[in-house]
Amino acid sequence: MSTENRVSTPPDPEETFNDLLTYAELLTTPQLARLYIYTLQHGPVTIDTIKDELEMAHSTTYKYIGQLEEMKIVSRDEDETPTTVIATPLTLEIDGAHGEFRATPAVIDAIGRQLENDDIRVFVDRQGVAKLAAAVHYTRRIIEGELSQRTAANKLEVHPVEGMTVFAALQDVLEDATAYDPSLDLAE
Repeated sequence: MSTENRVSTPPDPEETFNDLLTYAELLTTPQLARLYIYTLQHGPVTIDTIKDELEMAHSTTYKYIGQLEEMKIVSRDEDETPTTVIATPLTLEIDGAHGEFRATPAVIDAIGRQLENDDIRVFVDRQGVAKLAAAVHYTRRIIEGELSQRTAANKLEVHPVEGMTVFAALQDVLEDATAYDPSLDLAE
């Protein structure tokens, strides 16, 4: 697990596990993911702007900003009036029994977009967040010309129509993410 701009220190197993739990919440809470991505895209941005633009309750906005601050991926500039918030791009690297996976801002954006994109929401409702993360991976490979949509749907183990629908929605996510996800370099 890593974030950009972190100082290298000896590992602390408790803190590492706490980071994992916090990142898990980011990956499973669409409103938190949406707030993080909005801040990453528009920062530095005022808390009131975030609250108004995302139509979030005052207390929820502050709660989520506090969580992101604890993760050290969002910081407040209290010297500004009003206070502004800026986000740092993060990458969560997972090395598991089935291979390595990187959760980047593009994956987090896809999770947050289920709140506004019915194709992504229905896909998550039917298939889950893990399958959505895999769909982001396959969408990137489609854009780069490595796979056809039908082949990617087969690898994802979903009906071709369902796969093609979510791939189209995720292509928009990935195209937008090229502006704020430093790990994303799509072939032109």
